[in-house]
Amino acid sequence: MAFTAQQAAVWCNGRVEGPADRTFDSMEAVEFANPQQLTFIGKAAFARQLSQSRAGGAICTEGLNVQRRDDQTLIWVADADLAVAQVLEHLAPSPPFPELGVDSTAFVESGAVLGADVRIGPQVVIASGARIGDRCVIMAQTFIGAAIIGEDCVLWPQVVVRDGCTLGRRVILQSGCVIGADGFGYRFAQGRHVKIPQIGGVVIEDDCEIGANACVDRGKFSNTIIGQGSKLDNLVQVGHNVQLGKHTILVSHVAIGGSVRAGDYLVMGGASVVADHITIGPGVKVAACAAVNSDVGPGEHVAGIPAKSGKRAILEWKAYCRLPEMAENLKSIEQRIAKLESSAKNHSS
Repeated sequence: MAFTAQQAAVWCNGRVEGPADRTFDSMEAVEFANPQQLTFIGKAAFARQLSQSRAGGAICTEGLNVQRRDDQTLIWVADADLAVAQVLEHLAPSPPFPELGVDSTAFVESGAVLGADVRIGPQVVIASGARIGDRCVIMAQTFIGAAIIGEDCVLWPQVVVRDGCTLGRRVILQSGCVIGADGFGYRFAQGRHVKIPQIGGVVIEDDCEIGANACVDRGKFSNTIIGQGSKLDNLVQVGHNVQLGKHTILVSHVAIGGSVRAGDYLVMGGASVVADHITIGPGVKVAACAAVNSDVGPGEHVAGIPAKSGKRAILEWKAYCRLPEMAENLKSIEQRIAKLESSAKNHSS
């Protein structure tokens, strides 16, 4: 799709510097862009790269020291990262959704209720008791039990939503994710692990997106809850009875143990974990690969194993990195003390 710098500026509410009629055919990162592509500069660290880039133009955050060549056009915006999202909305191809209606190979039980203008793809199975909201898109080979799906949801291929689960409006479930699998509940008795039935459900509130092959387990008694606007990356595991606040971000490979309570705006880096029954306050940030095994207060930034204050973790890491040097210094000090003791002994004798 060809577009001009002026068109892109309208899409992202930007200000053009240079030829506004400059035409682009796509967007690309600054180091890979060619003269027919628009790039972006969102941070000062990348500002100097534009002069060496072949890009025909760039979306730039106001206030950055970006030098424009004569053959480049700049589009100045308040936030380049957000502006890129706005431009890409216009450039993205239409998703390969099924046609309106129910595919001939889909199986919809008689007790299921489908809303208006739904799109049900090939080999989808929708069980009796399911309620599918208006304008929902259910892609190929997805299974929906006796669950409630709100309006305008998109379920990509091979999603599973089991009985007793509820999705709000505009929820996106990426391929392979499983909502409502049994929580991991067992009791060891008489030499074996006895399975504890999990009779709760899952509630995913409005405007959430769950990544590919992520799993949200049903509760033991009450529901597991994913708060409004939350975004879970691929391969995330949320245990039974967890309650996540609004606008949570969980990056890939995060694992949250059962019965965790977390406030709004939690951010967890990749491969970080939370132990069972932990309480996390609002606005907390957990660094990648951290292990949270005790409660975390509001607004704290934690890192390390076990997780602690980010500043404390950095100090400990710096000290750890100095251990070889410290060992050499200690060895030198021990040798000097030994010489001094030997000299003192000789003088005393």
